[in-house]
Amino acid sequence: MLEVVLAVSVLAAVVVVGVLISIGNERQRKAIEQLREDLHGWALRDLEIKRETASREIQIVDPLAWLNAAAQKATGVAWDLRAIAKVLDNPEAIVVTASDGGYLMFSPVQPSQVKKLLKGPHRRTKTGPLPSEFRMATRGRTKMESYELSALNAGIFFDLEAERVWRMVADRPLNSNRLWLYEFPAS
Repeated sequence: MLEVVLAVSVLAAVVVVGVLISIGNERQRKAIEQLREDLHGWALRDLEIKRETASREIQIVDPLAWLNAAAQKATGVAWDLRAIAKVLDNPEAIVVTASDGGYLMFSPVQPSQVKKLLKGPHRRTKTGPLPSEFRMATRGRTKMESYELSALNAGIFFDLEAERVWRMVADRPLNSNRLWLYEFPAS
């Protein structure tokens, strides 16, 4: 009988210790989760403060040089951009000439939409939404080269800088935090 009481007491003690450990683990998990949330919030606020401070200090003197640098950061290709050739309304884009005679187009419009414009009902007219040299450059190609430019691959302040460049060149706001770079090589 004494053995049964002793076995039950040991079992009860093990269960109590297990419950206490579980309660302690749950409290520790909640504390760690709260600490993680606090750290995440602090990091976001710190980044907001740094970006706000930096946005006041961002000065872009030469939009063409900025476009060249952003394209190089995102693609790893050393582009040699010569001049801003056109500002398009449909699709919204800035077209730049390269030293090799090709064109680069910076646009917030996604590749699928640009491909539709290249292959759309305007393809036979001379006054379509995309300049005829783009159609000529993509003739016979199965894939148009496009690159996404964003804060992930073109610099942490890309969206702020792109907005300023877009206003300087296109004289209107940029309603996107990323751009697409389209390559139209020389024929």
